Amino acid sequence: MKIGFFDGASALTVALVLGAPVHAQDFAAQDSGGLQEIVVTAQRRSESAQDVPIAISAVTGDALQAKGLSDIASISGQAPNVTLKSSGAFGGSSSTLYTYIRGIGQNDFAFNLEPGVGVYIDNVYLARNIGANVDLLDLERVEVLKGPQGTLFGRNTIGGALNIVTADPGNAWKYKGEVTTGRFDRIDVRASLEAPVIPDVLRLGFAFSTKHRDGYQKRIPYAGDTGNNPIWLLATGGASGGPQNTNTDEALLFPITAKDRPGRSGNQNQTAFRVKALFTPDDRLTVRLIGDYLNVDEQATPFSLLQVNQNAYVALYNTCISGNPGFYAPVAAMAGAPAAGVADLCAGPRGNPASPTGAQPSLESQAGQHLPYDGRYVVRKGDGSIDPDRSYASGANFNKIDNYGINGQIEYALTGDLTLKSITAYRRLESKFGVDIGGAPFSALNPTFETNENQLSEEVQLVGNVLQDRWKFVLGGYYFHEWGRHDEGVPFTGGLIQVYSPDNRWDTKSYAAFMHNNIEIVPDKIGITLGIRYTHDRKRFTGTQRDENAFGIRLFQLPPALVSPDPADPYLLYPIGENRLSFNNLSYRLGAEYHINQRMMIYASHATGYKGGGWTTRLTAPNFIVDPVTGLPVRQGAPTFGPEKAYTTEVGFKSELFDRRVRLNLALFNTEYNGIQLTFQNGASPVTANGGNGRIRGAEVELNLAPARNWTLDASAGYLDAEYQSVLPGVPLSGDEKFVNTPKWQAQAGTAYTIETANIGSFTPRVDWTYASRTFNDEANTPVLATPGGSYFNASATWRSPDERYEVQAGVTNIADRRVVVSGYTNAEAIYSGVFSRPREWFLTLRVRN
Repeated sequence: MKIGFFDGASALTVALVLGAPVHAQDFAAQDSGGLQEIVVTAQRRSESAQDVPIAISAVTGDALQAKGLSDIASISGQAPNVTLKSSGAFGGSSSTLYTYIRGIGQNDFAFNLEPGVGVYIDNVYLARNIGANVDLLDLERVEVLKGPQGTLFGRNTIGGALNIVTADPGNAWKYKGEVTTGRFDRIDVRASLEAPVIPDVLRLGFAFSTKHRDGYQKRIPYAGDTGNNPIWLLATGGASGGPQNTNTDEALLFPITAKDRPGRSGNQNQTAFRVKALFTPDDRLTVRLIGDYLNVDEQATPFSLLQVNQNAYVALYNTCISGNPGFYAPVAAMAGAPAAGVADLCAGPRGNPASPTGAQPSLESQAGQHLPYDGRYVVRKGDGSIDPDRSYASGANFNKIDNYGINGQIEYALTGDLTLKSITAYRRLESKFGVDIGGAPFSALNPTFETNENQLSEEVQLVGNVLQDRWKFVLGGYYFHEWGRHDEGVPFTGGLIQVYSPDNRWDTKSYAAFMHNNIEIVPDKIGITLGIRYTHDRKRFTGTQRDENAFGIRLFQLPPALVSPDPADPYLLYPIGENRLSFNNLSYRLGAEYHINQRMMIYASHATGYKGGGWTTRLTAPNFIVDPVTGLPVRQGAPTFGPEKAYTTEVGFKSELFDRRVRLNLALFNTEYNGIQLTFQNGASPVTANGGNGRIRGAEVELNLAPARNWTLDASAGYLDAEYQSVLPGVPLSGDEKFVNTPKWQAQAGTAYTIETANIGSFTPRVDWTYASRTFNDEANTPVLATPGGSYFNASATWRSPDERYEVQAGVTNIADRRVVVSGYTNAEAIYSGVFSRPREWFLTLRVRN
């Protein structure tokens, strides 16, 4: 039975009244037994989270530490209707952050796509989600802002924003250090230091983290039945079976492919540090200079082969080895083919001799070498279930990232009521990763990627309080410039398709002007919010994608003179030259709030947001249409997609009750989501297009309890009803599909109780629970790739010394050892691969501080 919006909201409210688990913004209690106030900067000024008239979940660094969470992705489930993942469809890098808030986000790391949820670290926007799964180093708090944040945070925040704030160094010498060990030979070391070089004038902060643990998925040799493979039988003297991890073909020949292929996947090997200088020479001037660096050198995301559609995948091979190679005529025989021609798809050599992969042997000569490719390469346990900890994969297996930046912030108080702020930042990302998605002892699907990205941004704000603080405003301007290059190498089975993009280039500039106002109509009772932002984007892109086997032209007998971007080069797929796009957008926010009393507020708002368009960059055949008059193919330019927009109406309630022992927040919302950018399979390639329009209705409840001085509870529940209202022609969806990464129900609860002793310190046991209903990990809602509904349980116990200098925390994550698919990918409905949740793991942490 389908639950309507108001039925679901009512059910959620009833559940709350009956004591159902709901979420907390922070569970730390004051000495008096009440809840601590959390100060946020969601409206670009410091204020209590309870006074901000938007749905916001703010979690402090201490709260996350108590739960044993150490990176951004691990926060997933801690706030209602928020999904964070470190593994996407087919990327292979576990350092990439895939963020969804209220059903809106981005499920791909591709450089041509913009995120749907903006990630900000110390007021600086991260344009790429690669490397964004940052360590929670010297963290002060994470603010999860829900719904469009277009006026203050700008483009690409139509789902919301993650505002990550690191701690400023204080006026006393302080140090903290911790060492963690755990399963898979885990060794983590973290440390921070606050140094007041000149008290009240110059303070320095240093933070360092290094994380190491072994991969949990082991690559094993294939020793099963090879289906009487003739080449295998010949090589082994007639014996079937035996080791078959012999991936030495074209998958390892692309320049961006690492030649080392470790025997495990899913490890961790990261180092990060941050330096912050705070300069306050007088009461009017504050200067912050922040530098950070992240290095990742580890194995790829551990994909597991789930299923192979043998008929679909090897149809071409079967044709080639069945005695009918003439079925595919040589391209040289086609009208308009270049003089040199392209050899027969089956009988001739594969590949372009001038390409990095060179020429490969013909498919006829490979008959049986890579076949059969079917379910025998799915690794199973004795009970028949898929074993996520073993794989027959032998191809690409690396994830290398260098991500660093510098951030300079100046605040100057022009008067007691006006402050001028400048935020200047530069960031650099260097990334290479590759993964074996095919899961076979030969090259089935081994994508590899390299991204080199730069971004420069400048934001100027004038923050004011006038009319005796009744009118608070932020007036500002923003400039953003991103540029870089991206390479891809994606070989398919036996080099049948050899996609290679040696030097894609992009350049994006964005300009914005904005104003945000909070005006008290009746002091301490009624207020309104008025915000507006104008954005202008300019984008440039030069594509270089090629197929060094000209598979599409050969298979469909296409005349290169009519469809190829360069008729003299039948291997080139992407249109020649620089492509340009520009977009303009006006986003706004209208809102009103009514303070019932000092601790209770109701609010209503209507907000809009915008996410930029771009180009589809992944092609497996030249882009063309068929002329309806002549019936001949006609060459087309670079395929584009337009912006998407969100319009959200929200009503909410915020309260702190019973002497701040209870914090209860509720939000109901409706989002009209237009021009949805969908990534779906078009043949062998994932492409992006505007798929249609949708509607998202939902409810959220958050609760904090401090029923006693030593007892805390935090909980949340979220409900989403997301559906397509229309689907555009040509999009391979029926319209009945559920949104990707959008469970209908989410809930979490955690509780801790501190037992104090007179002489040996305190003991705090803690239990945490998270739940999500069935979640689809691709737009097509492929059942085998979906995450079934279910729960996770974590637990820990912490001892703290009487002087609070020393702390020992022992814990277990995923206590029930629940192993389910959490992300997945299918290629042309032939290969189905997924990433499973991590296994049960224990950890032991020792902390020391002065």
